[in-house]
Parts: sequence; structure tokens; C-alpha cells
Amino acid sequence: MDRTDEELVQEYIAGEEAAFNELTRRTLPGVYSFVLRLLGEKEAAEDVAQETFVKAWRSIAKYDQKSSKFKTWILRIARNSAIDHLRKRKNVPFSAFETDEGTNILAETVASDDESVVLGLERIDDAKAVHEQLQKLSPKHREVLLLYYTNDATFEEIAEVLGEPTNTVKSRHRRALEALRALIAPQSAPPSYK
Repeated sequence: MDRTDEELVQEYIAGEEAAFNELTRRTLPGVYSFVLRLLGEKEAAEDVAQETFVKAWRSIAKYDQKSSKFKTWILRIARNSAIDHLRKRKNVPFSAFETDEGTNILAETVASDDESVVLGLERIDDAKAVHEQLQKLSPKHREVLLLYYTNDATFEEIAEVLGEPTNTVKSRHRRALEALRALIAPQSAPPSYK
């Protein structure tokens, strides 16, 4: 029977070194994938993922399984490490992470249709093209989509990772899908034969 992440944390704290290795093995792919898509650079993602696990190792004794799942806790560390990395970069304005509530008029006017977004994604055969479209989204929209779709996080877990209310996360998710739909629509439209 597989042990839960929380059981592995307790085993590691009790002195079982292999437990942290198992936690790392389980969560590294999701953490790396999240920061890679968030940052868009392989080398930076590798550095941030490594930094995430060093921070987790150093502070694992402070992890409180009553307040969050381990997956949520490690993703919060990864997100904060990615933000720290972006702050240090000169060519990315950090203002992109400021609240965008109500500022995207285009996203507010596009009707939400989750199925059309999914269908549009299915029509784009090249994963690189999808990645490029995700990179065009604001960092706040991109991180919600990545957490939800690539890390299978619930809205409640995402709210915990981001430190935001669940309703804000749901709203941001809807607007992110609308923005992604607007980006994908020109590429996924059938050819015109006029």
C-alpha cells in the first residue's frame, strides 16, 4: 500500500531519510512542469525546481498537514520561488503580476465556453504552439491554468497556493480560458474558401 505524502513527511521528520527522496520523486515532475510553463525557460525552471526542494527540505518541520496538503504546500513554495526569480530578471516587469481584476475588457466580453477552448486546444497539433499561446497570457492567468490543468489542483488548492479567495481563483480561471480561447480561435478556425 502506498503511503500518503503526509505519512512520508512524518516518516522523514522521524528520521527516515528515504521518505524525502520518495516525496521528491512523486512531486518533482509536477513542480518542474509548473515552473517551466510559468517561466518559459528550461534552465530557469531547473534552477527554480531545485531551489523549491531545497526550501522544502529546510522547512519541512514547519509543514502543517492540518492546514494544507503537501502537494499544495510544495506548489506554493515553487510559485514563490518562480516569482522571486522573475523579480530578479531585468527584462520582465513585475507589474505583470499585479491584480488584473476587471482590466481585460476583451476577456470580459468574450463568452465563456470551456468546451470550445478544449476543442481549440485539440485542433492545435503542435504542443509548442500551445505553449506559445500560454506564454502570451498574463502570469496570473497562466499560473491558474497550469495549476488547474497540469497539476490537477482544485480551485480551493489553487486559492491556497496563491493566497487568494476561491471565488477570485474561479473568476481568474474563467477569464484565463476566455483569453486563451481568443488567442487560439484564429489558429483553430477552419480555412475560408471564399
